[in-house]
Amino acid sequence: MNLPPQAPPVHRPALVDPASTVDLDPPTPEHLARVRAYLTYSANFNDPQAYTLPTYQQAMLSATS
Repeated sequence: MNLPPQAPPVHRPALVDPASTVDLDPPTPEHLARVRAYLTYSANFNDPQAYTLPTYQQAMLSATS
């Protein structure tokens, strides 16, 4: 029985020390205002895009293939 060849193992990057990636300086009021604006108006990453029905052309293309 011939099985397909397997992919080589994935090379994982070295672990990062979390303490070296955190900014320990206190934030400025301008930075806090910018973060609040992003979170309030544009950074809703967990909300999925609204579902839209496929157009007639998309439905016909899907039906023929």
